[in-house]
Amino acid sequence: MGSGDEDITGARMMELIPLVLRTLIKTSEYLLGIYSKNPESEPRLKLLLPRIISTFGSNKSVEQVIKELENDQLSGDSLVSEWAKDALQGLKKGGPFSLCLTDEHFSRVSSAQGNINDELSKLTGVMKTEYRIAIRINPKWNPPKLEEVDRAEVKALFEPLRPEIEELTV
Repeated sequence: MGSGDEDITGARMMELIPLVLRTLIKTSEYLLGIYSKNPESEPRLKLLLPRIISTFGSNKSVEQVIKELENDQLSGDSLVSEWAKDALQGLKKGGPFSLCLTDEHFSRVSSAQGNINDELSKLTGVMKTEYRIAIRINPKWNPPKLEEVDRAEVKALFEPLRPEIEELTV
Protein backbone atom coordinates (compact mmCIF):
# COMPACT_ATOMS: atom_id res chain seq x y z
CA MET A 1 0.00 0.00 0.00
CA GLY A 2 1.30 3.44 -0.81
CA SER A 3 0.83 6.39 1.51
CA GLY A 4 2.12 9.59 -0.02
CA ASP A 5 5.55 8.67 -1.26
CA GLU A 6 6.10 5.87 1.27
CA ASP A 7 5.52 2.21 0.47
CA ILE A 8 4.16 0.12 3.36
CA THR A 9 4.28 -3.66 3.16
CA GLY A 10 1.53 -5.94 4.49
CA ALA A 11 3.52 -6.86 7.61
CA ARG A 12 4.26 -3.23 8.46
CA MET A 13 0.63 -2.33 7.72
CA MET A 14 -0.51 -4.67 10.50
CA GLU A 15 1.73 -2.75 12.93
CA LEU A 16 0.49 0.59 11.64
CA ILE A 17 -3.28 -0.07 11.92
CA PRO A 18 -3.44 -0.12 15.77
CA LEU A 19 -1.35 3.07 15.92
CA VAL A 20 -3.66 4.85 13.47
CA LEU A 21 -6.74 3.66 15.40
CA ARG A 22 -5.31 4.87 18.73
CA THR A 23 -4.52 8.23 17.15
CA LEU A 24 -8.06 8.50 15.75
CA ILE A 25 -9.58 7.62 19.12
CA LYS A 26 -7.45 10.20 20.96
CA THR A 27 -8.25 12.83 18.33
CA SER A 28 -11.98 12.02 18.57
CA GLU A 29 -11.92 12.22 22.37
CA TYR A 30 -10.07 15.54 22.18
CA LEU A 31 -12.54 17.00 19.67
CA LEU A 32 -15.54 15.77 21.66
CA GLY A 33 -14.07 17.41 24.76
CA ILE A 34 -13.86 20.72 22.94
CA TYR A 35 -17.18 20.67 21.10
CA SER A 36 -19.54 18.71 23.33
CA LYS A 37 -21.59 20.49 25.92
CA ASN A 38 -24.38 19.67 28.30
CA PRO A 39 -27.76 20.96 27.20
CA GLU A 40 -28.73 24.22 28.83
CA SER A 41 -32.25 22.96 29.45
CA GLU A 42 -34.30 19.77 29.42
CA PRO A 43 -35.25 18.46 25.97
CA ARG A 44 -38.64 19.79 24.82
CA LEU A 45 -40.12 16.32 24.39
CA LYS A 46 -39.21 15.37 27.96
CA LEU A 47 -40.92 18.50 29.25
CA LEU A 48 -44.01 17.91 27.10
CA LEU A 49 -44.32 14.15 27.61
CA PRO A 50 -46.71 14.32 30.60
CA ARG A 51 -48.96 16.73 28.64
CA ILE A 52 -48.83 14.53 25.52
CA ILE A 53 -49.74 11.42 27.52
CA SER A 54 -52.55 13.27 29.26
CA THR A 55 -53.95 14.76 26.05
CA PHE A 56 -53.79 11.62 23.93
CA GLY A 57 -54.45 9.26 26.85
CA SER A 58 -56.70 6.27 26.69
CA ASN A 59 -60.47 6.51 26.49
CA LYS A 60 -60.54 9.97 24.93
CA SER A 61 -62.48 10.58 21.76
CA VAL A 62 -60.99 12.56 18.90
CA GLU A 63 -63.38 15.39 19.76
CA GLN A 64 -62.12 15.44 23.37
CA VAL A 65 -58.48 15.49 22.22
CA ILE A 66 -59.19 18.37 19.82
CA LYS A 67 -61.04 20.35 22.51
CA GLU A 68 -58.16 19.81 24.95
CA LEU A 69 -55.62 20.95 22.33
CA GLU A 70 -57.71 24.04 21.61
CA ASN A 71 -57.65 24.86 25.34
CA ASP A 72 -53.90 24.17 25.53
CA GLN A 73 -53.29 26.71 22.75
CA LEU A 74 -54.41 29.34 25.26
CA SER A 75 -51.84 28.21 27.85
CA GLY A 76 -49.55 30.85 29.32
CA ASP A 77 -46.68 28.39 28.82
CA SER A 78 -45.38 29.09 25.31
CA LEU A 79 -43.94 25.57 25.03
CA VAL A 80 -47.38 24.03 25.68
CA SER A 81 -49.30 26.48 23.49
CA GLU A 82 -46.88 26.02 20.56
CA TRP A 83 -47.04 22.23 20.89
CA ALA A 84 -50.86 22.29 21.04
CA LYS A 85 -51.04 24.53 17.96
CA ASP A 86 -48.72 22.20 16.00
CA ALA A 87 -50.58 19.07 17.14
CA LEU A 88 -53.92 20.60 16.20
CA GLN A 89 -52.64 21.60 12.75
CA GLY A 90 -51.46 18.02 12.23
CA LEU A 91 -54.82 16.56 13.26
CA LYS A 92 -56.72 18.94 11.00
CA LYS A 93 -54.80 17.58 8.01
CA GLY A 94 -56.46 14.20 8.56
CA GLY A 95 -59.91 13.32 7.39
CA PRO A 96 -62.59 12.89 10.06
CA PHE A 97 -63.13 9.20 9.32
CA SER A 98 -59.37 8.60 9.29
CA LEU A 99 -58.96 10.31 12.67
CA CYS A 100 -61.71 8.17 14.21
CA LEU A 101 -60.23 5.05 12.64
CA THR A 102 -56.76 5.82 14.00
CA ASP A 103 -58.21 6.57 17.44
CA GLU A 104 -60.09 3.25 17.49
CA HIS A 105 -57.02 1.32 16.29
CA PHE A 106 -54.67 2.87 18.88
CA SER A 107 -57.26 2.29 21.59
CA ARG A 108 -57.57 -1.40 20.70
CA VAL A 109 -53.81 -1.92 20.50
CA SER A 110 -53.33 -0.13 23.82
CA SER A 111 -56.03 -2.25 25.49
CA ALA A 112 -54.43 -5.44 24.17
CA GLN A 113 -51.07 -4.72 25.76
CA GLY A 114 -50.10 -7.55 28.08
CA ASN A 115 -53.02 -9.79 27.07
CA ILE A 116 -51.35 -12.69 25.23
CA ASN A 117 -54.75 -14.00 24.08
CA ASP A 118 -55.50 -10.79 22.17
CA GLU A 119 -54.10 -10.81 18.62
CA LEU A 120 -53.37 -7.08 18.89
CA SER A 121 -50.82 -7.73 21.64
CA LYS A 122 -48.50 -9.10 18.96
CA LEU A 123 -47.00 -7.36 15.95
CA THR A 124 -48.48 -9.95 13.59
CA GLY A 125 -51.97 -9.22 14.93
CA VAL A 126 -51.49 -5.48 14.48
CA MET A 127 -50.23 -6.05 10.93
CA LYS A 128 -53.21 -8.27 10.08
CA THR A 129 -55.63 -5.66 11.44
CA GLU A 130 -53.94 -2.87 9.49
CA TYR A 131 -54.07 -5.05 6.37
CA ARG A 132 -57.83 -5.58 6.84
CA ILE A 133 -58.33 -1.85 7.26
CA ALA A 134 -56.25 -1.06 4.18
CA ILE A 135 -58.32 -3.49 2.09
CA ARG A 136 -61.60 -1.93 3.24
CA ILE A 137 -60.76 1.75 3.63
CA ASN A 138 -62.37 4.32 1.38
CA PRO A 139 -59.94 7.25 1.36
CA LYS A 140 -62.54 9.93 0.54
CA TRP A 141 -63.24 12.38 3.32
CA ASN A 142 -66.77 11.28 3.72
CA PRO A 143 -68.31 12.36 5.98
CA PRO A 144 -66.55 15.74 6.09
CA LYS A 145 -67.09 16.35 9.84
CA LEU A 146 -66.17 14.35 12.96
CA GLU A 147 -69.72 14.64 14.28
CA GLU A 148 -71.02 12.85 11.19
CA VAL A 149 -68.72 9.79 11.43
CA ASP A 150 -70.67 6.59 12.05
CA ARG A 151 -68.65 4.88 14.82
CA ALA A 152 -70.22 1.51 13.98
CA GLU A 153 -68.73 1.85 10.51
CA VAL A 154 -65.30 2.51 12.09
CA LYS A 155 -65.64 -0.55 14.34
CA ALA A 156 -66.70 -2.74 11.39
CA LEU A 157 -63.27 -2.24 9.81
CA PHE A 158 -61.71 -4.18 12.70
CA GLU A 159 -63.75 -7.33 12.06
CA PRO A 160 -62.11 -10.34 10.36
CA LEU A 161 -62.28 -10.30 6.58
CA ARG A 162 -64.99 -12.20 4.73
CA PRO A 163 -64.01 -15.85 4.01
CA GLU A 164 -63.50 -15.20 0.29
CA ILE A 165 -60.84 -12.54 1.04
CA GLU A 166 -57.49 -14.03 2.01
CA GLU A 167 -55.97 -12.86 5.30
CA LEU A 168 -52.41 -11.54 5.43
CA THR A 169 -49.99 -14.37 6.16
CA VAL A 170 -47.22 -13.27 8.50
